[in-house]
Amino acid sequence: MKTTQFKSVETYAKEQSKKLGLHCWLHVERVLRLCRQISKLEKEQVNSEVLEVAALLHDVAKHLEKGDNALDHGNIGADMAENFLNSIGFREDKVKAVCHAIKVHTHSEEPHSIEAKIIHDADFLDKMGAVGIATVFIKACLSNKTIEETMEYWKKTSKTSFVGRHMLWLQKPHFYTETAKKLARKRNKIVCTFFKQLEKEIELKDF
Repeated sequence: MKTTQFKSVETYAKEQSKKLGLHCWLHVERVLRLCRQISKLEKEQVNSEVLEVAALLHDVAKHLEKGDNALDHGNIGADMAENFLNSIGFREDKVKAVCHAIKVHTHSEEPHSIEAKIIHDADFLDKMGAVGIATVFIKACLSNKTIEETMEYWKKTSKTSFVGRHMLWLQKPHFYTETAKKLARKRNKIVCTFFKQLEKEIELKDF
């Protein structure tokens, strides 16, 4: 990719991320790094240009969900990405590939390209392990949930809130690539241990 195009994509993605908060852009950066690492370890041929642009743009519509929890930021983000990439002269075939990866990372449909599978898995991996636990409590703070209330979502998951859905992802992760599956198993060893200890401390069972 031309350096100027990549910089344009990065700038646009960062501008959209600011509308949700600082943590959103840091998440995008982590997903980009995960995508690069997974693509190195997977045996399939990966188009790095499509992968990296999709990683940068995968959450451009995430801020819109603040006002409407029923919105799918994958679908809307794909439309936003298409309009933006066309405006900077990105190749048409690659625009379609990028938009597919963005659209399906929220499970609206199954991914049919290796780039889309890696984007999905990288985004999901950033919800796992210690980072996942930290993110759960950021979401809890943003939605005015206490530690005790957050713990209850671990004991009884729910799809009706951001915190509840994240707890469900931690307990029942879904991946497409073998690389992501292996790393998720490593990362998630800490999760059950953490919440068991948290429950003990809340209920004073650690004496």
